[in-house]
Amino acid sequence: MKQIKTILFAFGCSFLLSGTKAFAQVERLPDEASYPVLQELAGVETPAVLLSGTWQFRYSPDSKWDKIQVPGEPAMQGYAIEHDKPFTYRKSFTVPADYAGKHTILRFDGVYSHARLFVNGTFVREHHGGFTRWDTDVTPFVRPGKKNEIRLEVTDRLDDISYASGYAHHPIGGILRDVTLFALPETCLYDFYAETHLDAAYEDAVLKIGYSSPVAGGAEVAYTLADPSGNPYPLAQSRFPLEEGGNMNELPVKNPLKWDAEHPNLYTLTITLSKDGKEIGRFDRRIGFRDVKIEKDRMLVNGMPVKLRGACRHDIHPTLGRTTTAELDSLDVILFKRSNMNFVRTSHYPPTERFLAYCDRYGIYVESETAVCFVDTYRQKNYAPGKTQDSAEFTPRYLSQCREMVKSFRSHPSI
Repeated sequence: MKQIKTILFAFGCSFLLSGTKAFAQVERLPDEASYPVLQELAGVETPAVLLSGTWQFRYSPDSKWDKIQVPGEPAMQGYAIEHDKPFTYRKSFTVPADYAGKHTILRFDGVYSHARLFVNGTFVREHHGGFTRWDTDVTPFVRPGKKNEIRLEVTDRLDDISYASGYAHHPIGGILRDVTLFALPETCLYDFYAETHLDAAYEDAVLKIGYSSPVAGGAEVAYTLADPSGNPYPLAQSRFPLEEGGNMNELPVKNPLKWDAEHPNLYTLTITLSKDGKEIGRFDRRIGFRDVKIEKDRMLVNGMPVKLRGACRHDIHPTLGRTTTAELDSLDVILFKRSNMNFVRTSHYPPTERFLAYCDRYGIYVESETAVCFVDTYRQKNYAPGKTQDSAEFTPRYLSQCREMVKSFRSHPSI
């Protein structure tokens, strides 16, 4: 009897390990994609874990490991960063055990400027661009329920197309924004966006929702919509079958309250993903019904001309440098409104998505700039020439940063 139990136990362990291995061998989700962080995920207690805080830092290969604050500039914490000389971060953490059988996504909201990512000693990918959010499916490289280690090699490159260290007049290399680990179901969505299309009279609307999925069989997406007061809005159709690849769903909405800087009316769209009749995950998006057109020298919002009154904005922290916090993001927006501003230009790079959420809420129009500037113009003599716009070597950097910005921000009414 004891021998039978031993055989059954061994068989069970073999089955579980083969199942985990089989999932890990599933093709990784694409790198240049934007993934939703779920508020609820079936079988997972904490779908997202913030990894910001104290990390370890090594200034050079000959240096000892020391502690550093993430996010934040190393230059503001006692490290004189030098151009084209890599330095390294590392972080040990436990991946929740219930992430097994799920996609595990690692998100960096901003790393300046060239990063090489290693997970548990294995090189995973590189990334160019210091102010765009980038997600990585690290499922094959992590061990759920055990200690794991991230290493990030960062280099402030002289040839970076953003020139952020140039106009800052010091090398600003480092992890400048939050780091998050989160889980997704095997049947998941990515590159999700919502667009509002108003009719010619700017009364009724169609909410167009697009997204992609790697797998689909037996899955569907359901929507609920709540008005700014929290009351449910009845949708003529709320459930759609999930198709592999690209998806587009349309939800007619009759005479919704419109969004503009003076009336920042936000609806709450809840997206629920189900498979074989059982809910597997859900997340929310804040939606503003608005139409923006540029006609010659006029900007029209919902058919009405708007005069922009505003200023440029940088991420600035008094002790951590070119970074920001939730408190500073919200304070900036509130001060802008009190100053009778209705417009912000995010010079010279995209802001945090958190800042945009506050602009959505309080009513600020945002011109989000890609992190490319001073191209083919004067640069300080200690920086690489800026004429890179016609170079095939640099084309992927230009396009990837633009795509990352658009995928992250396109659903925000303030944009």
